[in-house]
Amino acid sequence: RDAVAGADLPGALVPAGAAVLAFCLVLAVLDAGIRTLTGTSPRVALGRPGLLTRSLGPVAVHGLAGLMMAVLWLSPYGPVAALLVLLPMCVAWWAFAQYHRERAAHQATIRALVQAVDIKDGYTRGHSERVGRATMMIARELGMDDERVETLRFAGILHDVGKLGVPTRLLRKEGALTPEERRVIELHPEYGHEMVRGIRFLGEARAAVLHHHERLDGSGYPYGLVGDRIPESARVVAVADAFDAMTSTRSYRRARPVAAALAELQRCAGRQFDPRMVGALVRALARHGWHPSVTADSHPVPPAATPLPG
Repeated sequence: RDAVAGADLPGALVPAGAAVLAFCLVLAVLDAGIRTLTGTSPRVALGRPGLLTRSLGPVAVHGLAGLMMAVLWLSPYGPVAALLVLLPMCVAWWAFAQYHRERAAHQATIRALVQAVDIKDGYTRGHSERVGRATMMIARELGMDDERVETLRFAGILHDVGKLGVPTRLLRKEGALTPEERRVIELHPEYGHEMVRGIRFLGEARAAVLHHHERLDGSGYPYGLVGDRIPESARVVAVADAFDAMTSTRSYRRARPVAAALAELQRCAGRQFDPRMVGALVRALARHGWHPSVTADSHPVPPAATPLPG
């Protein structure tokens, strides 16, 4: 207060900075407490620095602007100069509001696309949201920052959006597909990529939509990429997609128990799936569990003799 009263801005920066840091730390601790109460382990909740780093910048900027107003108000320049500080703050507020409105519009578009896929393929209703959830669990287990976790969640949600370009009769067909029908269905990653490539904020999620059916050994589609040439985001979504497909009832087979699905993922790790992603999912499920809408709790299905179809 004495520093402000003397219009000494440098002298006021240290206590103001300490106040900003204390505020952000309290905010992060409260966020971790809420996450712990909702089921997240305390170690994971406290170990996520995303909220602290995200809030530190905006709070510091607003705190500095408020401090400048107080210093100018008490300076020889008077209240008029202090009020001029409000102008850039209003511009910044308008820019942030525009950003959030645009992001909300994109999210509404994503929800509409997912609902359209769910309506077209009734057997996979809810699959996209569950894959988004499993993708998010893997990404967090790998230590990715919050912004990238959110991007990968979008990748999981949108991975099957290309099925809108596949005839409904093929999606709902009971029994084995003919080679021609399988080739038509295998076009859905390319259809999906065409649909989302114009949504710029999706970033690497677009690559995941295109490549989530690639396999480490090069036997996947659409381009037969091998190993690390497959984008990391696609390798994450591939594991989440296969896991939910196995633990959900489909037209051509019933669901497997979670333990059997994880065993199958581990069996195919290194050939079809990235072992890092499989291990991350196993660790995440051991901590948080999994509660799919439809699952099998008994009478496990024998493991497939060939790698999962994806």
